[in-house]
Amino acid sequence: ALYNLVDAYFVGGLGTSQMGAISVAFPLGQVVVGLGLLFGNGAASYISRLLGHGETETADRVASTALYSISDGAVIIICTLLFLRPILRLLGATESILPYAEIYAGIYVVSSIFNIFNVTMNNIVTSEGAAKTTMCALLTGAVLNMVLDPVFIYVLHLGVAGAAIATAISQIVSTAVY
Repeated sequence: ALYNLVDAYFVGGLGTSQMGAISVAFPLGQVVVGLGLLFGNGAASYISRLLGHGETETADRVASTALYSISDGAVIIICTLLFLRPILRLLGATESILPYAEIYAGIYVVSSIFNIFNVTMNNIVTSEGAAKTTMCALLTGAVLNMVLDPVFIYVLHLGVAGAAIATAISQIVSTAVY
């Protein structure tokens, strides 16, 4: 949500249609986050109990299985891209917002594969007792997005595409931290 808040703050200076595009695309990101939470929360609960019983090998297998969220996410991403225009219209994109929403959402949805990984790993890593690692990964991406957004949007004049690219790079960096 912090990524979207930062994107909205900086994109707001471009105009109302661009701001509307970010708002319309927001639910697409929440579906992706929900997928990561589905796998991550379930795995985290089980991993914590397994580690408490000293069953590290089984806990490793559970963590590996949870990462299948990425393949499920890839299927959702492909389906979303195939039907992006009608989905954006269903989410409220008007004729003036739709071109910006397609640009932003196209980049944002593709890069959300990293967000699925990050949300899943956030739960798994926390369940293993490494909360500082999780905090570093999340903060690194969030702070980087705050720095890159104005650069890509205003300095490089990429508009809403710049906001999506900044978010994608930030999520990739968080993935690298995990």
